[in-house]
Amino acid sequence: MHFHSGPVAGDPFPSSVDAPPAVVPEFFNEVCPNPTIIDSTEINGGLSEPSAATTLQAWIDKLEKTEDGCVEIKEHSGQIFDLWLIGTSKRLLDIWPSLVISPILTHISWSPLVTAALAANAPIIHPALSNATPSDFAPSSAPTPLSGLLALHIRRGDYLEHCKDFANWSTRFMGFNEFRGLPDRFLPPAVHSRGHAQPEELARYRVHCFPEIDQIVSRVRDVRASLLPTTTLRRVYMLTNGRPEWLQELKNVLQEDAWIQGMDEWEHIGTSRDLQLAREQQHNLQAVDMAIAQRSEVFLGNGFSSLTSNVVMLRAAQGTEWNKTRFW
Repeated sequence: MHFHSGPVAGDPFPSSVDAPPAVVPEFFNEVCPNPTIIDSTEINGGLSEPSAATTLQAWIDKLEKTEDGCVEIKEHSGQIFDLWLIGTSKRLLDIWPSLVISPILTHISWSPLVTAALAANAPIIHPALSNATPSDFAPSSAPTPLSGLLALHIRRGDYLEHCKDFANWSTRFMGFNEFRGLPDRFLPPAVHSRGHAQPEELARYRVHCFPEIDQIVSRVRDVRASLLPTTTLRRVYMLTNGRPEWLQELKNVLQEDAWIQGMDEWEHIGTSRDLQLAREQQHNLQAVDMAIAQRSEVFLGNGFSSLTSNVVMLRAAQGTEWNKTRFW
């Protein structure tokens, strides 16, 4: 795993936790030549759209009844937590009380490869990252917010087609993006679109999923003003796959709008496209973006995005104030 560090990536658990270490397959095969094989469908097959906590408890019950200390999940027998669970808050959020205190989350961090990219690009992102290390991002260390930094998650390209699908199937915000403490909510239509959203519903979804420049600027203005005078935003970083020329136009309009509104000029506006990455860091660009959003003072994300949802999870785990995590 090139982008994470911590127990989730095989690092030791904290000394206060009584947990077995992660091992490489060769060691497991040597110690456990004849493990008990569990077919995941034995457990999950009997559950109908279970919540995360229900699934976890079912597996705990199964493992507690298994005498063998060597257990292996049957290959290709299905995921323990299905793909759709992470996108459905009513199934996902009941696991939060146990997840938020698990060392898997409290001690998760970014790899040296990622933090080196952050340090090298500190002038583009935020000067405080010039000496970034993995320990600066573990939720258990209560990372200091990057003062004055507003991170924006702006999807472009083929994401427009996804937004149409979200509207056609009356989709809600993704998983952790529906934490109760978050101030921005999105309610799908009372009558399900069932694959055929009306034009006005497509337009409503698009504002929150694929906003255009004028909508982005308006939302940034509102969020920036709403946090004054306690929070002064001075820098912008965009997590984005937008075309460079489109992003330059957006930068220009953001600065122009700040001047028109009598607000301070943005000290710097950077984007994913501006980063200078080594060859081995380029395939970790999304991890670099997520690390920036995690530590930003204010994050304005895409409520339909799994990347935003994971950033929201990390911000919640480290204790970020709810009103500083927002959505389009």
